[in-house]
Amino acid sequence: MEVMEDGNLMDKVNILIQRDMEYYKDKQSVLQETVCPGIIGGHLDFPRSASFAAIKLVFWWEDEYEAAYRKPSGFLQKHLENKIEHVETTGGCGGIVKASDPLKFITALSKSANQLLEHLHVLTQEALDHADLTVLTGVPYYNAFNNIPIKLFSLGTIGAAALLKNCLWFYIQILNETKGPSIQPIQTGYKKYHEMCEALAERLLDLHCRLLSLYILQDADCLDWENQKPFFESERGSYIIQMWWLYMQGTKEDLWNTVPPKMAQRVFSGMLNESLTILTVRYTQSCPSEARTELLLVDVSNVLFCVAQMLPSICDSAEELSNSVLNGKSKTLRDIHVKCQELYACFLLRGAPLDSLFKIFKNNTESIAVLKPKLAGPVPWITFALPNIFKMNETSLIQTSDQDYGRTLGIELMVLLAQPQPKWALLLKILCSNNFKILNLLLNEFMQRNVELKKVIPKSVDCGNLLCPADGSCRNVDATSKTLNSFHYYELIMSASFIFLHVGNDEEIKEFFIDVITKPADWAKCFERRQVWNQIRFPWYEALINLATPILALVGETVINALRTGATMYQAMSLIVACFSQYWDILDTSLLRAASLFQEIIPSEITPISDSVLMQILVSSLYTYFITNSEDKKVTFQMSKQNSLESVSNQGPESVANVALAAAESLCSIDEDNKHTDQIEEFLNQVNGRKDEHSSFANLGSESLNAKKSKIIEIVASDLLMSNHGKRSLKLLYHFIKHNTEWLYWKLGISGKNYPDTPNKVLSSSEPLLNKMFYIGYYPFDQLLTKQLKPNWQNLLQTSMGLTLEKVWMQLSCRWEFRNSTSPKLSNHAVEIVNKLSSILKQEKS
Repeated sequence: MEVMEDGNLMDKVNILIQRDMEYYKDKQSVLQETVCPGIIGGHLDFPRSASFAAIKLVFWWEDEYEAAYRKPSGFLQKHLENKIEHVETTGGCGGIVKASDPLKFITALSKSANQLLEHLHVLTQEALDHADLTVLTGVPYYNAFNNIPIKLFSLGTIGAAALLKNCLWFYIQILNETKGPSIQPIQTGYKKYHEMCEALAERLLDLHCRLLSLYILQDADCLDWENQKPFFESERGSYIIQMWWLYMQGTKEDLWNTVPPKMAQRVFSGMLNESLTILTVRYTQSCPSEARTELLLVDVSNVLFCVAQMLPSICDSAEELSNSVLNGKSKTLRDIHVKCQELYACFLLRGAPLDSLFKIFKNNTESIAVLKPKLAGPVPWITFALPNIFKMNETSLIQTSDQDYGRTLGIELMVLLAQPQPKWALLLKILCSNNFKILNLLLNEFMQRNVELKKVIPKSVDCGNLLCPADGSCRNVDATSKTLNSFHYYELIMSASFIFLHVGNDEEIKEFFIDVITKPADWAKCFERRQVWNQIRFPWYEALINLATPILALVGETVINALRTGATMYQAMSLIVACFSQYWDILDTSLLRAASLFQEIIPSEITPISDSVLMQILVSSLYTYFITNSEDKKVTFQMSKQNSLESVSNQGPESVANVALAAAESLCSIDEDNKHTDQIEEFLNQVNGRKDEHSSFANLGSESLNAKKSKIIEIVASDLLMSNHGKRSLKLLYHFIKHNTEWLYWKLGISGKNYPDTPNKVLSSSEPLLNKMFYIGYYPFDQLLTKQLKPNWQNLLQTSMGLTLEKVWMQLSCRWEFRNSTSPKLSNHAVEIVNKLSSILKQEKS
């Protein structure tokens, strides 16, 4: 699509809207561009794609901001880097000068935002009139595993509205920090875009709810409860439950791939809640004949199993999934649990044999378990619907604290892997729970393939999508091979080590990390001073070196600039130690603690630089920094103002490489012949004397991180995400867990399979369509019919459920035995039980 790039912003916006509408009328779709995968979701819920018009407007807004404030805003990170580089190379000269000021910027921003908002409203209405869902989401929308796009509703505008809403929010934040004209017009525009996003989400939810209620959940034959013939000769359950399961799975997959993550969760939770309302009323109030009673029980059990598989997608924690916290935050989630509990009570009271019911209700009312208030812990329905986690023969399901750690971690994993985007705090919580049980499992498994490799430093390449920071954070795992290779294991060991070093306290690092990595006989050779030059290292040692990253650029650039302006190599080495002394307090405290722990255990035959593990790590990391920059001829260093432009132009990138290489070679002998000995000792004494003074959330240990009602885990996760190494470590571990989940479930004792998977998959295979159609998790549909599900009714009726006698009688009175107590199909014994139960319950009610 061709648009005008020069001229007044409002003129450009008018032409952009005109071109966008012409494109829609011609193609019956909206031209889209994808957003960088590393930006999607997050606190602001960035969309997965946005319209070309919205993206173009974002770039134009940024140009207007730069013209008004003479600096980039920072919203487009790569754009910011390019501008800084341009200013450095040109001295701020060159390009077209725009006459603008803050007031003009705010006015132009608010007017253009309002214009595009009106355009989005028009597009949405057009799509609604033509029932075109692809316009709203921006991509072809597929229903429940069919390969034909559904032309139902307009969704392409969601991404555009969400992107512009976030952009306006960003400008509000930065303009609030500066003195200038009122930003009320921008705040008004932000509010309008926020309202539009909410309205579009409501429209989308309403569409799916109408489809569910009018088409998916309707079938005359399945709902004919008074029919005296069994449905489908008692060979299967209702069609509608299976179709509902299929539709919900397919819609979830589509929402996860098209709509902003948080919005997708809200829509899906609303669909689940509304459809459960219909199902709960239908089954709890139905009065089936004897022939159709089994169908009701099969359907209700299928519904409960289905909901248990879908519910993790809209939960944030294991507590929300099991409803062990009685006062949950989400009203929708509470409603879903209440409805499932109603269905479960219906299943128990309609399905339990008369003998079992009589044994329970003949006792005093106060001793009847189902009438007692539900205690804190998993709700009974979830313990029934997740038999692989809550074993059917277990009765101690009341207190959460009674569950073993495998069960708790299994529920947390279900929640984590069902999300539309990774929840990093939850991942870190899982890795650190129960004294690093999961992380320890992973590290022990990875260390079986421990190898020494030269770390390949990937270049930071722009993925080509909008808002890409070009720092490599959006780079995916290498999937050229189907199974994990030595490079994958190298990165995984490095990632697990980085998390251990950052989070674990001294005792945990010794027990769960050092004890594992020191099993090979030659583990300590990397601390030998003669190995500084060796770039082929253990991955766990590379993780140690990564902790020194914050100091490298400062020291490296200072030394390079000194050497290029005439400093001797002796002075350069002295300057390095001086920089260590000056900047050591910005080092990750995890490095100081880990170096101290390794200092205590290195063998006597190993001699680090200056007999210090910390110096060995710092010098090794700086050596790698110099070597890397000497190999990259394109690297240039920022020159201070004291350095003349003449000296820079006379010394190009080749000289930078030569200087960096010479500095790296001299590092190997930085402490030989007692050179700089006093200076190094002074630095080490400075560190040893004050290393425990740092106040940080690092190295708190697993117990502190997982304390109840603590926000520390979120702070530590954010801290990790602020560094490229921490972000990459979490991403790699998440990817491994996601695609090798069954192996972890097997290790935790909650897998539904009879054999363990090999944990070597790069990408897990997609679930076959037949499995999606006829299986709910590990188990097939209609288990009650096939006798694979054999409820222990006596045990199930011993669970505290908080029922009242009115609710009990309402369900029992709908059983065919109570409605037709004179039927010849009932034995004398059954008639006697029915009469006694009726008498007991009616008497207690009165």
